[in-house]
Amino acid sequence: MSLLSVRDLSVVYASKGAEPVPAVTGVSFDLQPGEFVGLVGESGSGKSTLGFALTRLSKPPAMIGGGSILFDGVDIAEMDPDAVRVQRRGGFAMVLQSGMNALNPVRSIRSHFFDIFEAHGHVAGRDREARARELAGKVELPGSVLDRFPGELSGGMRQRVSIALALSLEPRLMVFDEPTTALDVLVQHAVMDTIRELQKSMGFTAVLISHDLGIVLEVTERVLVMHEGRVVEDAPSADILNAPRHEYTRMLLSHYGDPRAEIVEVPGLVARGALRRTEVGPEETPVVELAETALAETAFAETALVVSRQARQPVENLTAGETLTAVATQAAAAETRAPARRRAGRAAHQAIVVSGISKLYPRPSRSGQPVLAVDDVSFVLEPGASMALVGASGSGKSTIARMITGIEHPTSGSITFGDLRIDQVRRRGLKRLHREVQMVFQDPYAALNPLHTVEYTLTRPVVNYSGLRGRDARRRVLELLETVGLTPAVQFAARLPHQLSGGQRQRVVIARALAGDPQVIIADEPVSMLDVSLRAGVLALLEDLRETWGVSMLYITHDLLSARLVTDQIMVLNKGQVVESGNTASVLQNPRHDYTVRLLDAIPNPGRSARGGPAS
Repeated sequence: MSLLSVRDLSVVYASKGAEPVPAVTGVSFDLQPGEFVGLVGESGSGKSTLGFALTRLSKPPAMIGGGSILFDGVDIAEMDPDAVRVQRRGGFAMVLQSGMNALNPVRSIRSHFFDIFEAHGHVAGRDREARARELAGKVELPGSVLDRFPGELSGGMRQRVSIALALSLEPRLMVFDEPTTALDVLVQHAVMDTIRELQKSMGFTAVLISHDLGIVLEVTERVLVMHEGRVVEDAPSADILNAPRHEYTRMLLSHYGDPRAEIVEVPGLVARGALRRTEVGPEETPVVELAETALAETAFAETALVVSRQARQPVENLTAGETLTAVATQAAAAETRAPARRRAGRAAHQAIVVSGISKLYPRPSRSGQPVLAVDDVSFVLEPGASMALVGASGSGKSTIARMITGIEHPTSGSITFGDLRIDQVRRRGLKRLHREVQMVFQDPYAALNPLHTVEYTLTRPVVNYSGLRGRDARRRVLELLETVGLTPAVQFAARLPHQLSGGQRQRVVIARALAGDPQVIIADEPVSMLDVSLRAGVLALLEDLRETWGVSMLYITHDLLSARLVTDQIMVLNKGQVVESGNTASVLQNPRHDYTVRLLDAIPNPGRSARGGPAS
């Protein structure tokens, strides 16, 4: 008998005074006892809405519009809230996406456990402390974590606390909603290992909701793929990997690659390692030669599309067998049309020179020790170069970015940009610095004021840095929107952030960074919160801007695949120190340091374990 049986389930969002909007439509499937199933799809596919419905946690305006949810033979779809609460104990539980949002910041972790024990009455008062410590131990946390508050824990620790709280009801069905979102690859890998081991040892049925098909294929036995509110494919993990039936599933799979491979290809981006530019004399036509004897037709088509966008004109009727001279010529022409005309009277591109910088933060409490976030880091970001700064959370990546942008100053060492000492800059020098060095932030949802239109958001830096006013400022705003691929620009200029997708918001953030025509862009995890299909578009845009605008880019990430795709040089940081650096492809293909190897091994790899079930 199935533990969970869903039949023709529909969920709608019914706001007052508006037509109901379907979010889940006609979904049917069964879950067996002890099964580990993945539920994948991009933002807006309905996967989280379905997860909330399965555990009866949907809140208005979401409501079940039809169908049944049989849990252990009992339909819980129409069950009243009191009966659902009784059913939860020993029944079903859900681990929410954000560990911080799922926990009360002003209550200790111990209080969170005791609140659940009190609400369900299944743990006697004298046993509560021991039971809380036991649950903490199950998720590999020390008992001392009970005395701490959510804000004192790392993201991975908060997520483990959320898992332990869900386990306190001894559920037979656990739904994990994006449990590793925004965690770096090492923490993500550790959390998923914990979930996998708990599922095996405790025998509960698990549903892993994620937009990351790579993670899902590594740990689950079966995958349900959702698209536009419907389950479009339901198959064993190995079949999803080796013989996907639906076009949407094939699209999701196409966005994965191994950064260690000789040739790395992702749709929408020029294949790294597949093409190389031949050095030529000043009078010769630049030619792009094939590094391999043949290039797949589809890969070539993607390359042509990228070059076409860079050249701002169509590339027609190109096939894998044709010479690429025309393509290379157009790309070279596009580079000559970089916005140098707006640099009249300004200094030529200059390098950022970082020399022996360290950052020591005071001890966070009387009993704590000072924190050395960055330890003697040196590098040079040459004009027009792209460099990746990679490492796990807490490695010092973002601290270095804040010091380069003048937000913070190093405890020791120096940072120079031309004749400007960034490490000594004060208020008067910040405007000059920020005109030349701009930052693209990680979270496109938090980076934009929800009350301001796109035009207002872009007009302010245009006025501040270029001095344009009125029609000239508006013309520049529309030009920026066109540059980042938001067309028709007039329509996007009038929109508010909530009217944009995640990828569109990040493009607006990039446009804002370009408003002052900077020499350097620091991109801090710019695609970590985006779906896989949106990531390629943003990465292609960053690469395009570097090629056609001539900007330098410091790309901060824990994603080694994206680092391989858009950067030429790489530095690997661990605990504030540079442990390895060099050419991106060389470092990733032949890592010398154990930490680099660990980062590479932690990358979700669909082919690593979905051959016949989850990895052991």
